[in-house]
Amino acid sequence: MLNVILLLSIFGYNNEFDYSYIDNQINVSINIFHEEYEEYKKNNYYNEEKIDDIIIKVNKYLNSKLKNKGEFIVKYSIEKGVDPYLSASVILLETGCRWNCSKVVKNCNNVGGNVGKPSCGKGKYRKFDTIDDGIKFAINVLSNYYKKGKTTPEKIGPKYASSSKWAEKVNKYIKLLKKG
Repeated sequence: MLNVILLLSIFGYNNEFDYSYIDNQINVSINIFHEEYEEYKKNNYYNEEKIDDIIIKVNKYLNSKLKNKGEFIVKYSIEKGVDPYLSASVILLETGCRWNCSKVVKNCNNVGGNVGKPSCGKGKYRKFDTIDDGIKFAINVLSNYYKKGKTTPEKIGPKYASSSKWAEKVNKYIKLLKKG
């Protein structure tokens, strides 16, 4: 308020000036700033971590057919309400794309080990038209678990995977990705 009084005195306003209008405008500006800042954080941060930093960490471990798909995986995961570290870890575990993607990924664009129709060749694995379609499907499956309150590898694993070691392996990938 002192700055406003000083500013107004420079422009020749006397002490009888009604400052409530200016106070109101300042409060409106502050509120707009807070709203814009919250929108900025929502679009650029996930759990107080820059989304761009998460993308860099994820891309570091994606190779072969998933090389540079980190941005798509991270942003689609966040859009669907899934922890991007969890979805990227499941995809890495299911595909082997940390090194060289499996044939299921290369031939079927299937990054989740998902079975079903349309099938890929004569196999049981589901075929997707594009790698992005396969990524979306895998993340949507995880999103369905999240909607049921299953938000950790330990809660998802018994329904998702046949291996009793699945959750442990996913957690190792999560730790690896977070470390960068």
